[in-house]
Amino acid sequence: MKARELVDRYNKGFRDFSEIDLSGENLSGAGLTAIDLNNADLSDTNLSASTLNEANLYGAKLHTAVLYRASLSDANLCEADLNGASLIKADLHGASLERTNLKDADLTGANLNAASLVNADLTGANLSCVSLVGANLEGANLTEAFLKGANLDGAKLNGANLQGANLSGASFSETNLSHANFSASDLSHANLYAANLSDALLSKADLSGANLSGANLNDANLQDADLNGAFLIDTQLGRANLEGANLSKSNCYKANFKGAFLLRTNLNGTNLNCTDFANASLQAIEDDVDHRPEYAAD
Repeated sequence: MKARELVDRYNKGFRDFSEIDLSGENLSGAGLTAIDLNNADLSDTNLSASTLNEANLYGAKLHTAVLYRASLSDANLCEADLNGASLIKADLHGASLERTNLKDADLTGANLNAASLVNADLTGANLSCVSLVGANLEGANLTEAFLKGANLDGAKLNGANLQGANLSGASFSETNLSHANFSASDLSHANLYAANLSDALLSKADLSGANLSGANLNDANLQDADLNGAFLIDTQLGRANLEGANLSKSNCYKANFKGAFLLRTNLNGTNLNCTDFANASLQAIEDDVDHRPEYAAD
């Protein structure tokens, strides 16, 4: 089907275009609210500035499609193939993208607030400056994704895989990140205030300058992580593994390290005032504290 024919039929009130082939067509600027494109082939299609609010794109083929500034609020994109698609500044708030393939997609500056991306594949995707406030990314694969400056406040990422992702300067305030995999990821200067990182894997992660105040890091694995200059005020680190971690010049005022493991942990210049180390492994800390009389571990 050609683009002109689809638009003519849509304007006459026809809505069901399931399984049609529109690959390579130009539908830029088209108004197609609530259209049914279930399992349609839209690969390489130009949908820039199109309106697809509440559209049914379940299982649609959209790989390498162009959706620049497209409006897809509340659309159904579950199990769609958006591999390599361009969604720069697209509006996807409230959209369903569960189990969707977004590998290497470009979502720079897109609005994904309150969207559902449960078990979506975002491997290598560009999500810089994306807004994902209140979004659900449970079990999503974000391996080596680029989320620099993204806003994920109040989102759900429990069980998500963010291994090797660039999350520098991203905001995760009050976000659920329990059991998430952040190993070897870049979280430098990220805002993780009051985030739930219990049982999270953060080994070899870069958390330098990050704000982890009030966060829950109980049972987290921070082995060889870099927390240089991080803020850990009133942070819960019970039973956390901090072996070989770098906490130099970090602020751990009133932090809870009960039962934590701190072998070879670098605490040079760390603020340990009012810190709780009950039942923690403190061999390295005791050595450091002896050389830093200005701080006291209460």
